[in-house]
Amino acid sequence: MSTESLNRTSNNIETPSINLDVLKQKKETQKSKKKVCVNQLNHRLHVSQQKDKLRNTVIICSVFLTIGVLGFIVG
Repeated sequence: MSTESLNRTSNNIETPSINLDVLKQKKETQKSKKKVCVNQLNHRLHVSQQKDKLRNTVIICSVFLTIGVLGFIVG
């Protein structure tokens, strides 16, 4: 009786070869990714920092200008 149960379970076990092939393909595609140009990333960072600096300067200047105009009108 024990050999019959072992024979039944051993027949049901199958290794899916399709899943293994998919895993190998994913590894191959990850290796073939393009390299990143560090100079281009540094340039983008520099441009975005310049925009932020300009925006902050405009906000601060408009606040001081508003305070000056209100002080002139009230005074």
